This record gives sequence, structure tokens and C-alpha cells, in this order.
Amino acid sequence: MRVLIALLLLLSGNAFSQAIKIGELNSYKVFPAFLEPYKKGWELALEEINRAGGVNGRPRLKRLVAYFPGHQQPVQLRFRQASSRDDLAVCTIGTTEVPDTVPVLPLDQHSDTVTIGKEVAMMGYPNGPDRLIAMVDDVEAQNINARYGSSLETLINYLAESKRIQPMTTRGYITALDARRIAHSAQTAEGGSGAPLFGQSGRVVGVNFAVFTENTASNFAIPVRYAVTLLESLGWKAPVAPDAGKSDTGNSNQANPRTAMTGLKE
Repeated sequence: MRVLIALLLLLSGNAFSQAIKIGELNSYKVFPAFLEPYKKGWELALEEINRAGGVNGRPRLKRLVAYFPGHQQPVQLRFRQASSRDDLAVCTIGTTEVPDTVPVLPLDQHSDTVTIGKEVAMMGYPNGPDRLIAMVDDVEAQNINARYGSSLETLINYLAESKRIQPMTTRGYITALDARRIAHSAQTAEGGSGAPLFGQSGRVVGVNFAVFTENTASNFAIPVRYAVTLLESLGWKAPVAPDAGKSDTGNSNQANPRTAMTGLKE
């Protein structure tokens, strides 16, 4: 099982499920005459759609791909399971699809670095492609949006081909702790969910899942041990290094992270 940093692209569609009736919230007690066609158009559309049973609008996952820094081609991810309680999910990836140059991130389930006041770092892709495009000058950004901005997939493919996909790194401190939450001040934004939170051990101690917009010192991560529990529920077993007894207690079973490829089958 690999733990990697990537920019993810989720392509969704509509799945047939319970129908959703639609309507309009507006007031037509007093309105200009030119709005009469607008009103009749809405009434006609609502009548036809709802007569046909409503809108089957439940989204479904069609494709999930990952883009890695320095690599031009996306990699297909396969969804396995989502946590029923935490904002976590497990996906698998073909062992031959990711180049060996993509680093594996060691996990730290039992570390004394996860205490209030300890320093942490986060790497991720908050704001998605918008932040990546903001890194170039205005004229180039306008040209990129004009040529590739009509499709999110096309835009990200261009960013990958031009090797502009790079994670943002921020630093902060653990500001509060709960059994299932790590509050920290490493800055992030919308789109930063799933980013790994590193402790002073240099290993992943949490998975970022929320940002508190009114207080930048209160961004939230889920302790990585809950991600490991989800992995183990799928049959994954952490490999034990031969010198596990001599390694530090933070993550002795990942002395050779590449061996963590085994244990979770697709």
C-alpha cells in the first residue's frame, strides 16, 4: 500500500435514484411586463420535468485519477471503501502504474510528536488548479484559461504536461487535540482535504479534512491511525522490517516503505 501526494481529479455523473422534484423561489406579485415570458418558461419547464418524475440527480463516481508532480500522465485510482464516520477513503493503484521516483510517505501512528505546541507541516493542493495558474504571470494565466479552461480535465492535463503540478507546503503548530481530531495552524484552504500532515518525525501523523475559515489556527486533520484502521479492515497488513526491534517506535514497520506495496490487493 502506497501513501502518496497527488492532485486528484474526480469525474462524476448522474445515477438513477430517488427522484428530486424541483421548483422556483421567487415572487411574482409585482413584476415588470418583460418578465412574463420568463415566468411562463419556468412554469412550463417545471410542469414537464415534474410530470416526468423529477430529476434523478444523485451523483456517482465515474473516474478518479491522480496527477503526481513531475509526471505528465495521470494514474487511475480504484475506489475501495470510505469510512462511515471519518472523512477518509481508501483507493488502490496498480503497482506498475506509478514510477519508482514517486516517493512513499511513511506513517506515524504512535508518536509523542502529536502533542499541543509541536510543529507540523502540510503538503497539498488547496484551491486546485486555480493556485497553480496563479503562480504564472497574468498574461500567461489568461492564455492558459482561454485555451484550456473550458474543461477541468483538459486544464489539469495541460498543467501536468507542462510540469506545473507542485504541492504547496505550509508549516504550523498543533493547537488542540481530540480523540479524533488534530487542530493545527498550517495554512490551507478549500480543496486541501486529503493532504498529509507531517509531524516532527518527518512521517505522516494526520490527514487534513477541514478548514475553519474564521480562525486559521484551527484547521483539522484526522489522526493517521484511523486511516490505518480503515486499511486493515480491507485486509492490509503493515510489513514488519527485519530490524523492527532496533528502529524507533514511531513507525518501525515501515523502515522500507516500498515493502508496504504488499498486503492490500486490488
